[in-house]
Amino acid sequence: MSDQIKNKFHATCMGAAIGEAVGMPAAEMTPEQISETFGRIDGFRDRPEADDLSPVDAGHSVRQTEAMLSVLKASGPLPDLQEFAFNVKQALNTHPEKWPKSTTFAWPPFPDGGHYTFSFAIPASRLLHEGRVTVDEVIDWMHTLTPSSVVWQQSIWLYMRLLDDLYGLEPADFDPDNFLVKATKYIREAEGHFPGDYKIRRRMQVTEPMMDEPLERIAQSCGGVSKLAEDMITFVGAVFYRHHNDYKTALTEAANLGGESEASGFYLGSLLGALGGKEILPDDWKQGYAERERVETVLNAFEEKIEAGAL
Repeated sequence: MSDQIKNKFHATCMGAAIGEAVGMPAAEMTPEQISETFGRIDGFRDRPEADDLSPVDAGHSVRQTEAMLSVLKASGPLPDLQEFAFNVKQALNTHPEKWPKSTTFAWPPFPDGGHYTFSFAIPASRLLHEGRVTVDEVIDWMHTLTPSSVVWQQSIWLYMRLLDDLYGLEPADFDPDNFLVKATKYIREAEGHFPGDYKIRRRMQVTEPMMDEPLERIAQSCGGVSKLAEDMITFVGAVFYRHHNDYKTALTEAANLGGESEASGFYLGSLLGALGGKEILPDDWKQGYAERERVETVLNAFEEKIEAGAL
């Protein structure tokens, strides 16, 4: 294990958690509502109560981070679905305010058309990058996660492959246009491994010619940053393309566009951390993130499993 992959993996997870905390207060709001409520989000803010959302104090992350921690705890080496389900249900019972009020716990614990369990890709990307699992083993594992949607499987594959690729890059060597080429390559791979749906590639094809247009237009083309997997992963990719070297700018731009802003902040923060490592995470946001110690405890336990040869 190299220090670089450990650094980047920890930055992926912490960057995701902090990113979600920044995006969290704007959840389910339009840009106009965000402006009326906050002026502009430029850091941690309290989430106000809404029809389907409970209030959450500034500096806290919500369900995407809880799902990521549940996945990391269930890894051995790849996440076990039964253990994940136990962990995430326990998190829901302990922190119900982090989920929408309408949340029900169905089986399997994958949201229809949703995204919060994309985090299954995070430990898989680390294990794949270090050669602890093979591509074929990952494919076989993903086929065991049933019944799950094809779009969900394709999203996991795309996200995992992008993280794996970013782990091997120095920030100075990152080429945004090559990132788009890689994303298209990986979604085609995903369609080959998990055939039957083309929603993600179609959304990417619509958005790619818009990369130099205002992010507001890209957000609109992605359903106002909707919860659908194809909208979420495409919007996040577009913001990363634009602001891959500036964590604060990327996260605040995404947060102020609203929609499923807690999720866009999470996945955007993970990509930024995977490329830039811990050095890209702002010190004041790390210090202000209220759940830093809890996330670090789970990450340290994950590292102990690796060092013990359990992963």
